[in-house]
Amino acid sequence: MPQFRRIVCPTDFSPTAAAALAYACDLARSDKAELVLLHVLPTIHYPLRGLGMAEAFPHLQAELHTRGKERLAEAAKELGTGIAVRTELRDGEAYEQVLACAKELGADLIVLGTHGHTGLKHALLGSTAERVVRLAECPVLTVRKPG
Repeated sequence: MPQFRRIVCPTDFSPTAAAALAYACDLARSDKAELVLLHVLPTIHYPLRGLGMAEAFPHLQAELHTRGKERLAEAAKELGTGIAVRTELRDGEAYEQVLACAKELGADLIVLGTHGHTGLKHALLGSTAERVVRLAECPVLTVRKPG
């Protein structure tokens, strides 16, 4: 079995992401690997100024960053001791940022949850997990939605 040095685990703080994080933690502990807990904020596209919407949310992105950092810190703290954790907060398309993070940090593994959408819902929403699996340069472990 390969030895992992760095594992990237994206999270949207959902139960599915928590299940993936449990797997990532076990692997990181057993291999004494660094765990990178990643949260990606989607880029906000403001409506046109003529509609009067942009002025109503001038600090929205900053607030999302603050809350994202707080949630990442809480999640890292809940992991306890005995594991090296790094948190990353990025903006953009989730699958692109997961791939970029893994490549930039030299990850040996990506562990992420899959929400299991099928049919029309999958076609409309796309699948971050599917894109990561197809495009990643390192191995990817997907964890299905609990229950």
